[in-house]
Amino acid sequence: MYINSIIRNCLFLLLTGMLFVSCEKMDATYKEFLSGGQVVYNGKPEKLEAFSGNKRVKIKWYIISDPKITSAKIFWNNPGHVEGDPILPNQRAAGKDSVTITIKRGSGTDSIATFIDRLKEGIYTFSVYMYDDKGHASVKSEVIGDVYGDNYQNSITNRPLEMPQLNILNGKSDLYIPWYGVAQQAVRIDLIYTNTSGQVKTVQKKKIPNPVDVRRGTIWLDRDTLFNFKDAPGAKLRYRTAYLPEENAVDTFFTAYTDIGYKYYVPPTPPPVDQNLALSKKITTSSATGTTLTDGDRTNKTVWQPSSGERADLNVWFYVDLGAVVDFNSVQTYFVKDPAKITYYEILYTEAATIATDTKWKRAYIKFGAPETEDIFISANADNTALVNLKGRFVKINIGLRDEATNINVSEVEVYKKDRL
Repeated sequence: MYINSIIRNCLFLLLTGMLFVSCEKMDATYKEFLSGGQVVYNGKPEKLEAFSGNKRVKIKWYIISDPKITSAKIFWNNPGHVEGDPILPNQRAAGKDSVTITIKRGSGTDSIATFIDRLKEGIYTFSVYMYDDKGHASVKSEVIGDVYGDNYQNSITNRPLEMPQLNILNGKSDLYIPWYGVAQQAVRIDLIYTNTSGQVKTVQKKKIPNPVDVRRGTIWLDRDTLFNFKDAPGAKLRYRTAYLPEENAVDTFFTAYTDIGYKYYVPPTPPPVDQNLALSKKITTSSATGTTLTDGDRTNKTVWQPSSGERADLNVWFYVDLGAVVDFNSVQTYFVKDPAKITYYEILYTEAATIATDTKWKRAYIKFGAPETEDIFISANADNTALVNLKGRFVKINIGLRDEATNINVSEVEVYKKDRL
């Protein structure tokens, strides 16, 4: 037992000595670590972002609560110059670089933003520290940012288009522009033209919300119209396309302006109006009346109505003197009352200079049964693919009646030489 007690005491003394030596060493290390004073960490930049630009970048962050912050420092590496690449005016030297920002805190959350310019095109990593007035630094925050420049500028192109078309109709002068597709990074098209009042106008065309599918965001129109475009010698449309390399980029890139001429819209030539050869020509009827048959009125306001005595033999007629022997191929007759009581009607013609009892007529057409209210005869070949002209000075319409009580009315007869079926 005595021996065990001695052993326990020796072990206790040994462990106590080792602990004393160890604590003495730790204390020495701690004192050495604090030889420069107490270590203080400031609040770090929050929501650190980099916005791309043209040979520059915008760095932005927030200070949430730390009131001690008085400055910040941004570090990055500039790429080395590649032989053959252009050197920017005052371009930053290659290697490590930094900028220092003085910060004046407000009472709440502060937004800090600064531009770093004269940067070579490329991808950068930016490290941001914040400091108090004693030089204590925050934990490092990092963000990656793209810098664009001449290479990107040389890669963009103006939006292609077809030849614009100038429509001059009804006193208006509007330029119609059919577009082709354009890169997704394009954000705007600037158009310059002179309007009909002599004013130089700049119009901006942008994307519009997708009218078909709201999930697809915005789209470009494939056509635009510049209203009141002035048509003058040498007049042109000038336009350029604007690009954002990234959605939140701080700089817009533009193509050079392109000058474009235009063509004229020529409306289709309306079909020629066929001349009514019978209009206002002399009419002879089987009764004493009938001069209204060539007055140009197809309605029932002015009509020829055969007399009761004339209807006794169930046949009435009229003919028009065209004034000379002419070519014709169409006759249009308008029956505005009782056409169903007509048993037949025929179209006759003659080249005779005058009409006598022995005049020989040629038949152009005969129809048994009631005619249509507007009955049109067209002289054509057997397969009805081409018009065939007839020659005549007088054109006569013979009409058979169902009974002598048939009281027909005819409003107009027209004779044409048409050039198409």
